[in-house]
Amino acid sequence: MSFLIRACLAIGVLSYLAAHRDDPALAARPSAPSLEQTASVAWEALPREARDRALSQGADALVRQVAGSVGGTSRDTLAETDRRPAWRGVDER
Repeated sequence: MSFLIRACLAIGVLSYLAAHRDDPALAARPSAPSLEQTASVAWEALPREARDRALSQGADALVRQVAGSVGGTSRDTLAETDRRPAWRGVDER
């Protein structure tokens, strides 16, 4: 569902910008703050405890992900017989 909302939003924004591409009023408008500036302001607006908890949970999730991909149990669903398929070809005569 969120994919459809994001797709509609992106299509709407692109359609709006395409329709107003040559509009001088849009060119004279001041630019919006960058993503880095917006993220920095949002991060600083969080309480200190929430920031610490977010960093801790993110680090824990990252460690679990890396540990699972390095030495964790295999998620392979192939049986040993699947790894050795029957020989195909002409039998020896």
